[in-house]
Amino acid sequence: MASIRILATLALCAAVSAALLGCSGSGDDPATTPSAHAGFGGAPVAAPVASEVDEAMFHTPSKNIFCSLTHSAVRCDIGQDKWKLPTKPADCELDWGNGIYLQSGKVGFTCTGDTLLGSATRTLEYGTALRSGDVVCNSESTGLTCKDEKTGRGFTMSVARYSFF
Repeated sequence: MASIRILATLALCAAVSAALLGCSGSGDDPATTPSAHAGFGGAPVAAPVASEVDEAMFHTPSKNIFCSLTHSAVRCDIGQDKWKLPTKPADCELDWGNGIYLQSGKVGFTCTGDTLLGSATRTLEYGTALRSGDVVCNSESTGLTCKDEKTGRGFTMSVARYSFF
């Protein structure tokens, strides 16, 4: 759980940095995502060209998912979902399962005392992607997929469901 608390702290620091300095990265230097990922139906979905950023705070067009993306991690919080969560871990003394994180090849539900909801003004439009280091997030009308290309681990989330891979 220490790593989740560290991720929450990093997300908060990223939000403060973004507010004070603005997110860096031109957005004009796209990098091609070399592999496809599986959509919710299991069929491969071609990944869009990803814009490179140092770090970013963004939300999906529905404004239901808000994320903090850095070179080695991403955390995304969701406003409304229909998920059936696993039992809250005994060592989680904060809010459980309001989002998903990916850090150092580990994927899981958040245990945090804060939220990213409402923290971003940048929209990651459907059919577009952002890359920071090895971490890529791809926005589609069916959900948001974030993947650590170094480890191959990641997640997909939408109102109706989530999946870890």
